[in-house]
Amino acid sequence: MTISDDSDGAVHRFPWPLVLALALAQLVAWGTFYYAFAILMTPMGAELGWSKTEMNGALSLGLAVTGLASFAAGRWIDRHGGRALMTLGSVVGAALLMLWSEITQLWQLYAIWVCIGAVCAAILYDPVFAVVARAFAADYRRAITTITLLGGLASTVFIPVTHGLVEIFGWRRALLVLALIELPICAGIPWLLLRGRETAVAAAAASTEGRRVGVVRRAMRQPVYWLLVASFVSFALFYTALLFNLVPLLRERGFTTGEAVAIYACIGPSQVAGRIVLLTLERRLTATVAGIAATALQVTALIILGTAVPGSLSVYAFAVAFGSGMGIKTIVQATAAPEFLGREGYGALQGSIMTPIYAAQAVSPFAAAMIWQFGGGYDLLQRVLLLCAVVAAAAFALAAFLASRLPPRVRPGAP
Repeated sequence: MTISDDSDGAVHRFPWPLVLALALAQLVAWGTFYYAFAILMTPMGAELGWSKTEMNGALSLGLAVTGLASFAAGRWIDRHGGRALMTLGSVVGAALLMLWSEITQLWQLYAIWVCIGAVCAAILYDPVFAVVARAFAADYRRAITTITLLGGLASTVFIPVTHGLVEIFGWRRALLVLALIELPICAGIPWLLLRGRETAVAAAAASTEGRRVGVVRRAMRQPVYWLLVASFVSFALFYTALLFNLVPLLRERGFTTGEAVAIYACIGPSQVAGRIVLLTLERRLTATVAGIAATALQVTALIILGTAVPGSLSVYAFAVAFGSGMGIKTIVQATAAPEFLGREGYGALQGSIMTPIYAAQAVSPFAAAMIWQFGGGYDLLQRVLLLCAVVAAAAFALAAFLASRLPPRVRPGAP
């Protein structure tokens, strides 16, 4: 275990086994509830006669519900801890995967994904970030970085695993196997391993309940809060739209399907690489430096993409810059608000920020399709995406500047 210092000078050991266990639960949760959808969609649509647009609508609706439920989940964790919520969400999630395996009507898929959206608000990154911010004190940044590092491998692990399960068992039985994988890991880890941590902070949480009630309301009076929201929403709009449209965009630009897939495949490892760098330098890098680096990488990536031509290696530089920027920004979204505005009421504060982000992710693919249709191709969409990246970078830099000028007593979450 790593030995570190608290702000009061106390020496303690970083809880690597617990953090790695929570990271494993995140890898499985993201793999079973999010990335598996991309593989299940093709055989499910072929059997039931549904289009990709119809099925993607269910995923978008689920993301919207996740956003709507994030604030309530964060408030619950602030008040009661995350152990019971994450365990119950994982149990319900396994049941929903089993129900999904029995559907025959499109409305049933939508109904299940409304429920999965609520489950995701209880078990994915944001609730576990609230748990570690509440339980790990000075080590919360390292814990969040470690969790996202392993969680970032979810697509690498579960896309081939799900594909193999579908090939062997068919998509319906593959869902049953995924439920059997998800249940013991995602429900068992928080239930068994968070008991001591939850108890240790329960009294402190109760003593600050009165002060915590108005944390979000006070934060919303600060321009820093709204600039962070603007930055994160702009970021969500362009990276979600680009991920959904990168392969057809490259094909329109003259790249072969093989080249487009190879470029896309570089993004995932680049995300992990960006998080490794951040974990290595986490004692030296503040959220401000990491956020500015992440947003600058995204702007650079889109400029490179706009000038890349078939056969050039520069397009792979785009994939590295885009992926590493995404990897770093995920961590910044979890740490910037507590660093700029204070860690008190983290769950509710982060939930209020994530609500519009999930909404942006839900509408972005459809908005991108409309821009593509209006512009008669991807040129207009690329310019819009670059504008969103510039807005994300400028808003974050301004938020960091204003936060640096706030005295500690003015910060809404400061003691």
